[in-house]
Amino acid sequence: MVSMSEEASVSQVLERIEGRLERIENMIEGVRASNRKSLEWVGMLSEHIQSLDEFREEVRASFEPLNDKLICSDEVVRILRHATVDVSRRIERLERLESRNRLNS
Repeated sequence: MVSMSEEASVSQVLERIEGRLERIENMIEGVRASNRKSLEWVGMLSEHIQSLDEFREEVRASFEPLNDKLICSDEVVRILRHATVDVSRRIERLERLESRNRLNS
């Protein structure tokens, strides 16, 4: 038979085990809550990243026509530069011819 002191000792051990189990359960619940919160943050960040990706695509789409216009503008400026150089050379030739004609007259 089990004596009273042994029963009290077993009862104390069981109480300590129950207390420890309760603390462990509280810790596990805390970890679960933390994991849930982390998953919520990951979900929010994922949505934000997706929104930023969409915005980037919108910006790219709106800047592509501007980029094309700038390329065209660069081409026009290049053509004008060559035309200006050509006109400048022709004017210089005409001025030299005019100067020669004055000297010959």
